[in-house]
Amino acid sequence: MSYNGHLVVDTDTHIREYWDLDRTYKEYIDPKYLATYERLSAAIRGAQRRPGDVGFGPVYTHPPLRPLGVYDAFGTRGRGGSADGEAPNRAILRNGTEIDPACNWDPNCRLRDMDEERVDVHVLFSSQSDNFCVLHDVGFERALNEAYHRYASAFCSESKGRLRWLTNAVIRDIPATIAELTYWAEHDENYAGVFVTRMLPDGGLLDSPDLYPLWERTQDLDLPIWVHGDPDHQPLTPGYASLNNAAFSRPVLKGWGGQAALGALIGGGVFDLFPRLRIGFFENGGGSWMPWFIEKLDEGYRPGSSSTPYMKRKPSEIVAGGQVFCAIDPLEKLRNCVEDLGEDVWLLGTDYPHTGTPWPNSVSIIADRPELSESAKIKMLGENAKRFLPRLCA
Repeated sequence: MSYNGHLVVDTDTHIREYWDLDRTYKEYIDPKYLATYERLSAAIRGAQRRPGDVGFGPVYTHPPLRPLGVYDAFGTRGRGGSADGEAPNRAILRNGTEIDPACNWDPNCRLRDMDEERVDVHVLFSSQSDNFCVLHDVGFERALNEAYHRYASAFCSESKGRLRWLTNAVIRDIPATIAELTYWAEHDENYAGVFVTRMLPDGGLLDSPDLYPLWERTQDLDLPIWVHGDPDHQPLTPGYASLNNAAFSRPVLKGWGGQAALGALIGGGVFDLFPRLRIGFFENGGGSWMPWFIEKLDEGYRPGSSSTPYMKRKPSEIVAGGQVFCAIDPLEKLRNCVEDLGEDVWLLGTDYPHTGTPWPNSVSIIADRPELSESAKIKMLGENAKRFLPRLCA
């Protein structure tokens, strides 16, 4: 146990499958889709300028980043990086530390990084699978995700429970998503639940009755739902296009996307219709906005009203009831979130190995926070994760 005898769980880490796409998918893809996959792989490799580039332009092209105050850019706008469009070295973190990209395909490399940071367990999200919802062929989207699931299961298989992984929901095929959930829940003890995007591919919200079968099966299996998203990934966060990809839009929309997901689930009565369902929210800065947001929902949502007919409890009561969890960045201001919503909601989430992660300092950053009680630190670092994902106790 890595923090004073207590488990430490990083609930938001990633496989950067694009670093070497063929390692992730080619061996595991359904042979029926191999030729289609090889065309996709060649297109992505052709779009990558250096190792670690995402290269998903052939799947979805981002609008150019608009520097604030600049309107007549004359083709000089880029999507991050320097003014001349040079791609950053994605192995170098913002804090100047370098992460070995082999952590995406060599579990021993990742485990060494975990030991250095004093983390016991990583939960692995894919990094780009949400973009596959724009593919015309839903069968190909499904085949890509199923290939990733086989890869992730194999990647975690020799970790003695230290590496846990998630299936990727195919929202356009809920029966297939449930079948994958059920299969892996029964066949892999390292399996941790389903990654669901913050919006539906058609722009709908997570209160949709189309998702009820997924919520029901998930709670029956005593597994959580993991809501994660990025403003410029598909499905796009509302406001992304209208803000014209302005330089501030990404941090603003990270929070707004989480609020849209949480507000729909609470107001839509999902937690009351499925009282054993647990849902976590990841990579959205929730420690900063969730206390304010729940306060505002309490003011605006009345149980059983015409606008929230299926909601039976106040939003703050739902959060206090143990069904809602939220990952915090170790660098966030954490005192208010604990004071306002208690110690039992918050999970450690570092976004490793993406460039913004505070690795290898995440655990020490929280451990050294004088404003947090010892019990709050223990819960944030791992005890809350055990309630969110009881399989960690096995």
